[in-house]
Amino acid sequence: MKIKALPLVCGLVAAATHMTASAGFVTLSSSGNTVLANCNPNNQTSSSTCRVTSLPGESGYSQYASRSTPIIINDVTVGTLYEKVWRNTSDSCLYIFGSKVVLNNAVWDDSGTAFVINDLFRRSLPDQSASIAYYIDNATIAAKLGGRTLQGLGEYSGNQPARDNTWADVRVNANGAGSGGAVNSPWILVKTRATSGVAIDPFGVRALNSAATDLTEYYATGYQPNGLPDGGGDD
Repeated sequence: MKIKALPLVCGLVAAATHMTASAGFVTLSSSGNTVLANCNPNNQTSSSTCRVTSLPGESGYSQYASRSTPIIINDVTVGTLYEKVWRNTSDSCLYIFGSKVVLNNAVWDDSGTAFVINDLFRRSLPDQSASIAYYIDNATIAAKLGGRTLQGLGEYSGNQPARDNTWADVRVNANGAGSGGAVNSPWILVKTRATSGVAIDPFGVRALNSAATDLTEYYATGYQPNGLPDGGGDD
């Protein structure tokens, strides 16, 4: 169930235009067997794939919304999710959705370890293109790869996950037990069209901890395009 809807601002003329790729942003495939695209899997400082050097990653956008929310697992606050949304100043249907997590070393389960986030997922309209980028900010590990899927690290066998175009996933490595920037993810940026405006939804963002044998998923209230079905999935 949508808990808040932001004003409908997308005009018919803007809706007829197409999203174009730009330096830094990588367009994710929407069909075919190859779901994942590499960003910086080896955390090389010389790699520029998917990397942008400032927020929101390209010019011509103004900030549209922002929020933060605690990440609570088993009644323990293990970190904070930060979100920002930018809207294109000349195309009111085109948005960049940003998310970043900052974890702490709180013990959240019987393992006695801190929480880890290996994937950050953002919902998107399945019939609209989606591009990803990352801004390293104060993180120490870059975004590794991304794809339009709801399966993250440890959730699929083989080289490619199942396709789900209602989600854009980016592989990260934020560890609450780390030091310095290791507790942070980069800013993960998803550029896509929201042809009926933007809403806040209780399933707008998904985080996945694959560090233990038993995977732990966490759904957070987050911004998403209007017009998606409630909850996960693309039906």
